[in-house]
Amino acid sequence: MPSSLQLVSEQFPDLRERVACLFERNEIFRELCEDYETCTSALARQPASGALRHEYSALQLRLETELLRYLREDAESAVHPK
Repeated sequence: MPSSLQLVSEQFPDLRERVACLFERNEIFRELCEDYETCTSALARQPASGALRHEYSALQLRLETELLRYLREDAESAVHPK
């Protein structure tokens, strides 16, 4: 399992199966997972305080929101196919 998929699956454990399916099917979602991993790794290397840490935290939150949006849209398309 790619490390970015593992990280996102751990972040959203109730959505683990949907995360794995979308990761396999959707290149943009896969790239978001990779971006999330990069951001999380950079955040972990930052000092406990500081502007850069705040920026990485904000970016991490935006990426989580975007990941959840993709997951929601995928779930909705499964229930209401076009």
